[in-house]
Amino acid sequence: MEIEAKYAISDPSVFDTLLELRAVGSYRLRPTGERQVIDHYLDTAERDLLKAGYACRLRESEADRQWRLTVKGLGKAEGARHEREELECEVPPHSTPSDWPECPAREVVLRASEGRPLAELFALRQLRATRAVEQGERGVGELSLDTVDSEIAGHESHARELEVELAGAGTEDDLRAIDDQLRQYDLEPQASSKFERALAQLDGEKRARKPRKKKKSVGVTADEPMAEAGRKILRFHFEALHDMRVATRRQRAALRIVSPHFKKKAVKPIRDELRTLADRLGAVRDLDVLIEAAERHRSSRRPDAAAALDPLLEEWRARRDEARHALLRHLDSGEYRDFIKRYDEFLSSPGAGVKGHAEETPNPQLVRHALPAEVWDHYARVRAYETVMSWASLETIHALRIEAKRLRYLLEFFQEVLGPGLSGTIEALVKIQDHIGELHDADVTIGLLRNFLVRSAQVSRNPLVGEEVGRYLKLTEARLRTLQRTLKRPWKRVTGPRLRTTLARAVARL
Repeated sequence: MEIEAKYAISDPSVFDTLLELRAVGSYRLRPTGERQVIDHYLDTAERDLLKAGYACRLRESEADRQWRLTVKGLGKAEGARHEREELECEVPPHSTPSDWPECPAREVVLRASEGRPLAELFALRQLRATRAVEQGERGVGELSLDTVDSEIAGHESHARELEVELAGAGTEDDLRAIDDQLRQYDLEPQASSKFERALAQLDGEKRARKPRKKKKSVGVTADEPMAEAGRKILRFHFEALHDMRVATRRQRAALRIVSPHFKKKAVKPIRDELRTLADRLGAVRDLDVLIEAAERHRSSRRPDAAAALDPLLEEWRARRDEARHALLRHLDSGEYRDFIKRYDEFLSSPGAGVKGHAEETPNPQLVRHALPAEVWDHYARVRAYETVMSWASLETIHALRIEAKRLRYLLEFFQEVLGPGLSGTIEALVKIQDHIGELHDADVTIGLLRNFLVRSAQVSRNPLVGEEVGRYLKLTEARLRTLQRTLKRPWKRVTGPRLRTTLARAVARL
C-alpha cells in the first residue's frame, strides 16, 4: 500500500523556499537527486482499466535504461492523505503488455483489458527533486518537489506539488507531524492525484472543444521579394496595434529582418520611433509584472504581514503611474500621430523605399533565396551561447533571450512558406524565452527590493515592513537560483538535433 500526503503549491517563491529546506521539525531532509521524467498514462479505448479501478503508468527517465510500469488503485483521499494499492516492475522502453515480464502489475493490466490494445491517454513531464526524510537513524520516507508540465487536448498547464511518501519505517504519526510543520508554508492539501486531474482536464477539453477559427494569413509567398514580403508582415502587425506592446515588438523584429532590402533613409525614422515606443511600453509592462507578482505574494500572507508590504507596493504603483502618463503623453502627441500617418503610407505603397540593384550579378532578393540564410544565421546566433552557458552572467543570458525571440519571430513571420511542422520548434523557443524572462524579472525585483530596504524611511519607522520586504527578497532570490539551475531544460531542447532537423526540413521546402 502506498501512503502519502500531497500538497499543491501555487506560489513559485514558496516552492523555491521548500527546495532550500534541509529539515522539517525534527526530520532531516537529505537531497537524493533531481531528474526529469515523463509519465505515459495508458488505457484501452473503452477505458477498461479505469472502470476496473486502476491507473496504468509507464515512467520514462533519461537516467534509466528500463522504463517503470506502475499500476495504482484509485484509492481514497482524506485531505492531503492518500492511500492506495501500488504494483511496479521494470519493462523495456516503448513496450506493450506482451513484452512485459511476468509480474503482478502486468497481470492486473491483462485481466482488466482482456487483451485489448492500450493507447496513451496523455503524458506528464515532471522535474522531480527528491529528499530522503530521516529522523536519527530511521528512514521515514521520501519527500519530492515536482514541477509538472502537460499539454492535453492542445491546452498547456503547469503545476507545482509536494509529496511525502512513507517508507517501511515511516508511520502515520510521522505523516501527521510533518503535515503540522508544513502548514507554515501555506500549502493546499491536494485531494486528487496527478492522473485524476489530468483525466478530468482531458475529458473537460473534449466536451468543450470548439472548431478552431482559421488563422488569418499574412499572404507571404516564396517567390516574392523579401522587401515586399516584409511590407506585408509589417502591415499585418501594424493592424494589430491594439495590443501595442506585442505588436511593437514584432514590428521591430520584422523591420530588423527586412531592413537590408530597403534604403536606410526609408526605414531609419520608423526604426527610431518604434524603439521609443517600445521603451515607453516596456517601462509600464515591467512595473505591471513586478506589482502583480508582489500582490500575489501579499495575498498569501497573514493580514498584518500583508499590510507591511503596502509601502513597497505604493511606491511601485506610483512609478508605474508616472511611466503610464509618459506613455499616454507620447501617444497623444502630434509627432506620434504624424508617424502613424507616414508609416501607414509606407506600408500601403509597394515599391516605396526598396533598394535598387544595378549590378549585373544577381543578389538574393526573393524570399526563397534570402530566407534560408536568415534562418540559419538566426539559429547560429542562438546556438553560439552553448560556448558560455556554464558560466554566463545574467546579462549574457538575457542577451540569449533576445536572440531566441528573434529566431522565433522569424519562423512565425514566414511560417506560411516554411510549412506546418514548426510548432514544436516555436514552442521550444517560447519556453526558453519565458524562462529567461521570468529570470530577468526576478533579477530586477531583487534590485528594487534591496534599494527599498536601504533607502525607504518606512523600514526604519516600522520594523515589520523591513521584515516582510526582506522575506520577499529572500523568496525572490531563491526563485532566481531555481531558474538559473533549471535553465538547462529548455536550453537542451533548443540545441538538440531534433530542432535542427526540423529547421532543415522547413528550409528545404523553399
